[in-house]
Amino acid sequence: MLLSHQSNSAIGFDIGTTTIKVAQIQKIAPGQFKLVNYAILETMGHMEHFNNAIQSSSLKPLSADLMSYITVIREKMQLSSHVPITVSLPSYGAFTTLLDLPDASHHEINRSLPENVAHYIPTPIETVSLDWIKVGEKTFPDGKKKQTVLIVSVPNEKIDAYKEVFQAAKLNLVGCEIENASLARAITRSSLAPTLIIDIGGRSTSLSVGQKGTLEFVGQTDFSSGSLTQALATGLNISLERADQLKKRTNIEATGGEQQLSTIMRPIIDVIINEADRIKDAFEKSYNRKVENIILTGAGANMPGFVGYVSTKINTPVGLGNPFEGILYPPELENFIPELKSTLAVSLGLALKQLI
Repeated sequence: MLLSHQSNSAIGFDIGTTTIKVAQIQKIAPGQFKLVNYAILETMGHMEHFNNAIQSSSLKPLSADLMSYITVIREKMQLSSHVPITVSLPSYGAFTTLLDLPDASHHEINRSLPENVAHYIPTPIETVSLDWIKVGEKTFPDGKKKQTVLIVSVPNEKIDAYKEVFQAAKLNLVGCEIENASLARAITRSSLAPTLIIDIGGRSTSLSVGQKGTLEFVGQTDFSSGSLTQALATGLNISLERADQLKKRTNIEATGGEQQLSTIMRPIIDVIINEADRIKDAFEKSYNRKVENIILTGAGANMPGFVGYVSTKINTPVGLGNPFEGILYPPELENFIPELKSTLAVSLGLALKQLI
């Protein structure tokens, strides 16, 4: 833990299936920030009993457990009730689609959005909250201009549940955002070319294409870091906790003694890579622009050999994300930063939302 409340700061709460990651940053100059505080809370119960997960694809966070976790974090971090908080929404809990809308003002789009998207949303329009991101413009042969927007739809029950929990915890929740948008902001702020982000989480893997900090394309697969743990546990007939430990230290490209472990995991990793490649192709066809870089982040990104293995499968430069670009941190954290780069990416992006 670092020091607590600072002025001109914001907090990001990344609530995943198995962990809660929190980052508080302060703006110190235009485009420059510093890490003020952070916390990582991990639950192990989810591994033996999925019902103990912090949240699942049912879209309903476990309010009682979540409330206790957030209370612990508030007390340990000494969080102020005045600092604005933005919380993440999982990619599997949102519906996204690309639409070409008439060239209109921000106000006009907000006013007409429910009517324009109602027949695209798989649930009644009155049960969801809508947001949109302008991702491009098109001029048609007749001279008419339209803007391409990414529509995001989230169930109201999910947002209401978060509001209730944070209000009870006496914390200042000011907004929610799908994790894909937070990742794009954190990792592609200085990227001048489209970048595909593969975020390997505990429950799912989110796939995002972003540029200049803006989300442009979204995908998702249920294969994840947790899938790798389950495969090792089943294949070796060991506990999930032991399998998770082996996963974190096994080189994906291993031969010799570790080859049995890597052989068990590779088919799942290949599914994730194939889905990432499909999203890459879909983006390039939709936008007529090429994805220039692939960035790995999330729980599985730091597995030994992962970057090298993905590089052999997709003919695009692959690397690890660096959400700390432009964010100062205490020198005593230097040895932890390589891991924190993937762990805190979403929470840093959420905090940045209020400061840039």
